Amino acid sequence: MNTPTRSRLPKLSAILAFETAARTGSLAKAADSLALTAAAVSQQIRQLEQHLGIVLFTRAKSGVTLTEQGTDYLAYVQQAFETLRIAQQHVDRQRGKEMLTLFALPALASKWLNPMIGDWLTQHPQVDIRLHATHGEVDFASSTADFALCFGDQGYPLLEKVRLFQDSVQPVCSPQLQAAGDWTQQPLIHVDWGKESQFLPGWYEWFNAAGLPLPQRRGLTYNLTSLAIDAAVEGQGILLGQQQLIQRELAKGTLVPLAEPALPLSKPYYVVYPQRTLEKPKAAEFLAWLQNITPANARP
Repeated sequence: MNTPTRSRLPKLSAILAFETAARTGSLAKAADSLALTAAAVSQQIRQLEQHLGIVLFTRAKSGVTLTEQGTDYLAYVQQAFETLRIAQQHVDRQRGKEMLTLFALPALASKWLNPMIGDWLTQHPQVDIRLHATHGEVDFASSTADFALCFGDQGYPLLEKVRLFQDSVQPVCSPQLQAAGDWTQQPLIHVDWGKESQFLPGWYEWFNAAGLPLPQRRGLTYNLTSLAIDAAVEGQGILLGQQQLIQRELAKGTLVPLAEPALPLSKPYYVVYPQRTLEKPKAAEFLAWLQNITPANARP
């Protein structure tokens, strides 16, 4: 390892590559996050190691693991990034324009929040909202996020959290498909949430709760709730629709309810945030607004 270079700081891009790899535990995941190749991320980290004169990671096929020196350096890097975020907030205040950044699950963002966000902007024209849709857990230490809307709160044990609502699912379909006759003989639309699927009632659970045999019908499976909702609107099959995510479709009549019961999801939705978020102007008001737009019958 070369002698440390003390006359200048490392390139910020190299520090960012290091921090992202440390957070994700993988050069490939870091590359996806930074829109680079894994080779480019690896090269930047090696340049940083050469600049510092230390080894930051031990590398294996399964990923990268911080060395003791790498762990120490990461603490300073994260502290520096937090200082930069605070500085950015200060600059925003000086410009007279505030911004709140919200990360949310894609379907929750597009089907629940987005139809109502215009009301907030009308009431608070001095505040910009940046909405970022993601399925990943939000790292508040290394992102610009102020709030995150998530399914369950187990991924955020050290953050502030407010329960928003407990959703439920019920069979729905397009009016055209309803008019076709016995809906149990139509294709069934399935939603695959991966490891989270255990918390989302499926057709087996619904037919069992209704005391009916499960039809042996072909169907469609989607990994995105929003795509499944769109498919149901287009008449592609019968959907176990999440009630809070299909309110707009129900109101327009593009989806109609078919039968009871409505089965609750096993986890509620939350808004989570670090305590520092509430120091930003209008953040507390935005948090209260999120709670107020939650339907009363779905609140805790």
